[in-house]
Amino acid sequence: MKKKSGDFFSALKSIILPESNDQRAANGPVTNNVILKELLDCFDNSCKRESVGKSLLFNMHFLVILHPDVYEERLSSLPIIVKEALKAFYLKLKSYKKNYDELSPVSFHWHFRFAPGTDFNQEKITVEDVRVIGMLTGLKPIGSGGGDRHNTAKVTMKSKATNVFDKMDINLDVLRHLHFAENGTFTVKFNPELNITHVAVTNNATTQITARKADAGLARIEYYTADTSKDAVYIMKDTEIVIARKEPENLGYSNYLLIESGFVSNPHARIRWNEAQRSFQIASFSNNETRVNETVIEKSEAGNPRWFDLRDKSQVLLNGMVTLTFKQL
Repeated sequence: MKKKSGDFFSALKSIILPESNDQRAANGPVTNNVILKELLDCFDNSCKRESVGKSLLFNMHFLVILHPDVYEERLSSLPIIVKEALKAFYLKLKSYKKNYDELSPVSFHWHFRFAPGTDFNQEKITVEDVRVIGMLTGLKPIGSGGGDRHNTAKVTMKSKATNVFDKMDINLDVLRHLHFAENGTFTVKFNPELNITHVAVTNNATTQITARKADAGLARIEYYTADTSKDAVYIMKDTEIVIARKEPENLGYSNYLLIESGFVSNPHARIRWNEAQRSFQIASFSNNETRVNETVIEKSEAGNPRWFDLRDKSQVLLNGMVTLTFKQL
């Protein structure tokens, strides 16, 4: 049985946020605590909406849009806001952990992107406004092609009419005019121990080389499905991807390699870039066989993956029917 979160999170916010700042008067100033509260509310909503069965799922990507004047005023405080948000996220996850079999983070990193803007989704952004958009995974690049499904994405966002966070569709065109600069973009590695102690939150200006490489692609995966006699190419741009059968519930994820074959499990495997070891790795979650260069990869659970080295030009065989050739870029 899932634990009801309202009482806990209300108490948590009252501890983290001074009472005088937690309830902002109408048309009041956007302070650091106001931005933090919006992030906490968005995250809390995602835990309730995304979790399934005994698996705790939650948003790990957040876009925060502020009026340009507020953005400039708060820019130097953004790393602290991110760190305080992560502290609160981990406290919440710790409280939920005993009620679930496993945490199911959909990424190895938290992502926070702040941007200045004067309008969003046909609404004006004033100096009193904060717009927080939460996602399980990041948005696909605008105009990336067929997988965009009419160029929209499902996100967690607060409706101006109801003033509560909800799941809704947004047209990606509304993001075209926003500039997510590197000094307002933060990436922090997810800590499975749910602790941010000793973690320095810095912006992404120090990781420009990695970002440029990711834009071009980390790896090229050529795959062939024997049952349909189809072949295709997938460019791996995320530091971790999921290989899964093409099903409607998977279409909204930007880091999924979806294969239209009954011989592929859902999910079947993950491939990741291990920054510490500077190497690619693979984990299998299928009851059906997964081979890498004729070596059978032992199955592991999604919440506790066992990783195996995936070398350049390796051949991966899924269930004896789908062949993938992995090439580093």
